[in-house]
Amino acid sequence: MKQICNGLLALLILFILSSCEDFMDIHKDYVKDGEIIYAPKVDSMIFIAGQNRVMFRYWLYKSPNVRTVDLYWNDDMDSLIIPVTPSAGIDSFQTIIPNLEEKSYTFRVQTTDSYGHKSLFMTNFGTAYGELYRNALSNRRINTVAIEEYDNKPSGIVSMFSAGTGLVRTEVRYQKTDGTTDVAIGLPSKNSVICPYVKPGSSFDVRSLYIPETEAVDTFATDWASYQTTFPDVDSYRYDRRAWEVLEVSDETASDGGGMATVIDGNLSTYWHSQWSGGNAPLPHWVIIDMKGPKNVVKLDVYRRASNTDSKSAECYLGNSPVASDIWTKIGSGTFSSGDKMEIEPTDKTTKGRYLKLVLPDSNNEPNTSIAEIYPYGGF
Repeated sequence: MKQICNGLLALLILFILSSCEDFMDIHKDYVKDGEIIYAPKVDSMIFIAGQNRVMFRYWLYKSPNVRTVDLYWNDDMDSLIIPVTPSAGIDSFQTIIPNLEEKSYTFRVQTTDSYGHKSLFMTNFGTAYGELYRNALSNRRINTVAIEEYDNKPSGIVSMFSAGTGLVRTEVRYQKTDGTTDVAIGLPSKNSVICPYVKPGSSFDVRSLYIPETEAVDTFATDWASYQTTFPDVDSYRYDRRAWEVLEVSDETASDGGGMATVIDGNLSTYWHSQWSGGNAPLPHWVIIDMKGPKNVVKLDVYRRASNTDSKSAECYLGNSPVASDIWTKIGSGTFSSGDKMEIEPTDKTTKGRYLKLVLPDSNNEPNTSIAEIYPYGGF
């Protein structure tokens, strides 16, 4: 029995040796010249879209012996061999692939080291854009055009609708009061483009610039287009009240309408009301506004409380002291006739003052009065 087992074991060993030899025969052709050595692959890479070009950005890590990065596309019919001198650490490189047809590409990348060894291929994708993309773009749509003060400058305000996908900026080319031409820029996060020192009544051109992908090396601009509506042909502009402050009023009932600060908050549904809580305060009523700098007033729009006719007339004063009892220069007055708006055309348009005082001397429902907004204007 022992002799039978030993014989079987010997046969099994011969079979295994024969099988191993057959297995090695399969690989002899591949290893006859020795073990294959690969160069280090690109650590990471990205292809960034451009105008008839693509930027190839890539990183090498611990690859001091790599001498070229070899790039292939169009089924390897086109190629770019890029010399590199990386360090033993991590290195970043970028190369522009120019003169590309507008389409998407599959790129294959490998490296070659100083001994001629090649790395395994890596694959990634990129797109070149051109006239087809640009011709599909349109200018950001314009909502309204106005002239107001902005940052202490009489400015054209071009209000725009929401930005489209890929918009980088919108440019407005316009005429200034000194006869020169300027270009104002509006960002997609903003709803308007500000054109300082615009010439009233002048026309303007607009164009928008886009990128086709979130990270692109080129922007694509629409053609300049003339807008059909000109800036208003006016001789005055509404002052910018954003930094202004209502300093004092003669009296108020803040719980009714919101209080004195509402006369410059831009909201016609809020208002300052004279005192009635605890007893009506007598006429006249007044409000003092700090305009944060000396200004003249060539026009004044005053709005009383919506659908309320208590307020009857108003007087406008300028001064250089915020104290109500100090010296003030009267520049004009007006009376509400119908509706909620009164326009005051000052008889004195040259006097300047930092502080504006609006006095309400009478009422249609004495002594009650209320004011929603005060809009002073400057002149060109």
